[in-house]
Formats: sequence, structure tokens, C-alpha cells
Amino acid sequence: MDALAYFFLFLTVLIIIFYIDLTVKRHERNLKRRMDIEFPSRLSERVKQMALDPERKMEAIKLYREETNASLLEAKEAIEEFLKNTDKF
Repeated sequence: MDALAYFFLFLTVLIIIFYIDLTVKRHERNLKRRMDIEFPSRLSERVKQMALDPERKMEAIKLYREETNASLLEAKEAIEEFLKNTDKF
């Protein structure tokens, strides 16, 4: 196979992996909403400490994104979910 064929094969595999990852995350969010299932927190202790300080919330979101490669929306939702759950206690 020539280089172009390998490139398209590689690109196809990346697209499939990205699609599977998005699908799994979407199903996880739907399950959580519908069944109130708790999934283990992916927040590190550093992120949690930053998130608890209202002035450092944006730093916590940035750090979470760096640690998990999450999108901005996913990181924001994760931090806000953590803060919402800590307010309950």
C-alpha cells in the first residue's frame, strides 16, 4: 500500500475511535440522568481543591482539561457537578 492509503486508513481509525468515545460519554450521561447512577469521579485532588475556591474555578477547568483531554463543555460540567454534589453535604 502506498502512503496515501495508509493515511486514509489511519484517518478512518481515528474518526471511528473519536465517534466511539463520544457515544460512550453520551450514553454515560444519559444513564446518569435517567437512573441517578454515580460514576467514579475523574477529578484529581488538585482539581477538587481548585474548584472549591470560587476564584480558581477557571483554573480548575483548565487543569481538568489538561489531565483528561476533555472538551471545555465536559470539563465545565464535571467541575459544576462536583461543586453541586459537595454543596449537598
